Amino acid sequence: MQRVLFNIERVTNPTAEEKAALERIIHPRVLAPNEIYVRAGDLCKTIAFIEKGCGRLFYEVDGWEVSKEFVFENSLLGSFVGFFTQKPSNVNVATLEETHLLEMNFEDVMHLCRTYPTWQRFATLLLQDQLTRVERREASLLRDAPEDRYRRLLQEHPKVLNRIPGEFVASYLGITPETLGRYRAGVGV
Repeated sequence: MQRVLFNIERVTNPTAEEKAALERIIHPRVLAPNEIYVRAGDLCKTIAFIEKGCGRLFYEVDGWEVSKEFVFENSLLGSFVGFFTQKPSNVNVATLEETHLLEMNFEDVMHLCRTYPTWQRFATLLLQDQLTRVERREASLLRDAPEDRYRRLLQEHPKVLNRIPGEFVASYLGITPETLGRYRAGVGV
């Protein structure tokens, strides 16, 4: 928990009272590899910081799983839209490794944000970051060639290629696993 709290403190610089209030609403939880955290169509009643491990957000389209995003240590696991709107999630959220979480429920997070302006600002920063990433990804899918998306992933997030199975990386990039194999081999890139 200390590493996650340290990283949060670097962004928010909470008082001792604010830090204690956050710690009171956090509940440790461990998920097995390939465990569903949120299923599309269900309410996302909790959201969690990843202390150790990683997860994947994905859609099911015509029997295929299409990866939307990968999240690692010090990131949030959950459906942002489902959590903050308290409407059924549009996305599935699952772990890829044994994942240690610091979980918080909706009511506690909302109370924390209403009570402490520091945590309201932090939530706003998280949402701004999420919107920025979504817009950047959407632009890349619409404008960039698959080879360029692969190169950018290599440059910006090399751990994805080391920790995420190839078929999930391929679906994230919008290519086939065979094309990903060629890219990795340096053929056609």
